[in-house]
Amino acid sequence: MPRIRFTAAYDGRPYLGWQSQPGGRTVQDVLERAFSALFGSPVRIHGSGRTDAGVHALGQVFHVDAPDTHRIPADKWPTALNTRLPHTIRVMHAEYAAPGFHARFSAAGKTYRYCISRARILSPFDAGLAWHRPLAWSVETLEQAVLLFTGTHDFRAFAALRGNEPRPIPEDHFRRTITRAQVEQKGDHVFITFTGTGFLYKMVRLMAGAAHEAARGKITLDELARLINSPRPQDKSPFCAPPDGLTLMRVHYPAEPQENRPK
Repeated sequence: MPRIRFTAAYDGRPYLGWQSQPGGRTVQDVLERAFSALFGSPVRIHGSGRTDAGVHALGQVFHVDAPDTHRIPADKWPTALNTRLPHTIRVMHAEYAAPGFHARFSAAGKTYRYCISRARILSPFDAGLAWHRPLAWSVETLEQAVLLFTGTHDFRAFAALRGNEPRPIPEDHFRRTITRAQVEQKGDHVFITFTGTGFLYKMVRLMAGAAHEAARGKITLDELARLINSPRPQDKSPFCAPPDGLTLMRVHYPAEPQENRPK
């Protein structure tokens, strides 16, 4: 069974997140129905990780083990699937991967981008795609706050618990490395970009929310630095940004060989 690696983009607004749930209103559910229609049998896909309800993606990666009877050339897979998908989900790329590739366990890191709109009135074309924060706040302070997250830290203050964590929680469970943190302004839009080796549940939204609280003057940079560098068990980021402005931009993988493509 050849293993195929896919890259998908989706508008998260109509869906209850990536992960399959009863009721079938998730991105994974919709994609699996498209594959099942193509193969004529149930199919399970494996994603690089979850995105929450309302969160978007430009570079979500997943893999599928296709039956040998469906040796479709890689460049034909996106068209074959997109004709069976709603316009809010698109398969952007497909390639035959090495047998040991796994969308989740082979990943070396991810890049997320968070969009904030400073417009006085939020454009209807930004509804659900940007966090509307029109009141006065400092982009310069936001940038200083975001840079504090770079490096390896215990991010327990910037993580929500799903309830399925191992008990007791290992000491290094909340330890993550942010390799890049950047703020960029384009017109009324301010973009926060985080690249890291891994992210905890709601971690990007909690980091973006805390950085914005600093930009508003609601917490100091020193207070934010203490949350990052010396968290106590009771510490929590002061604000969780909404899902609207969050997009999974890319999943990073080490260079690895691809399987020979079928003729």
